[in-house]
Amino acid sequence: MKTPGAVYRVSGVSTTKESHTVSDVIRLKGLTVFGHYGVSPAEREVGQKIQLDIELHADLRAACQSDSLKDTVNYESVYAKVFDVVSGRKHRLLESLGEEICYHLLKDFPVAKVTISLRKPNLPFPNNLSYVEVCLTREAPI
Repeated sequence: MKTPGAVYRVSGVSTTKESHTVSDVIRLKGLTVFGHYGVSPAEREVGQKIQLDIELHADLRAACQSDSLKDTVNYESVYAKVFDVVSGRKHRLLESLGEEICYHLLKDFPVAKVTISLRKPNLPFPNNLSYVEVCLTREAPI
């Protein structure tokens, strides 16, 4: 049983039971990655680019005070992790790829919540459609 007002660690983020919403956010916007995803075998074989935006919700108060990389989410490491996941196994759906990215970011970094947008700009449709976008939000278990 959790004690009211007690401080708990959620994936490395300090939170209280009364107010566990984290309002600090690090955003990585406009990542363009190349990988092998798509429903058709041709899409997966040839590969294609997608664009990503990632929001990492974390308690950044310690980093604000210390000015130290060890007290924040190292977004260079996040960037590298995203590329590792994308270059890994082939996904048919953006939803599946986004889920795997969220899983690894929540597991490997001190974040309470991840929001990811995945955009597929080069669609095989005959008319005008700029892109399709899938947005996922996942939270670390409390």
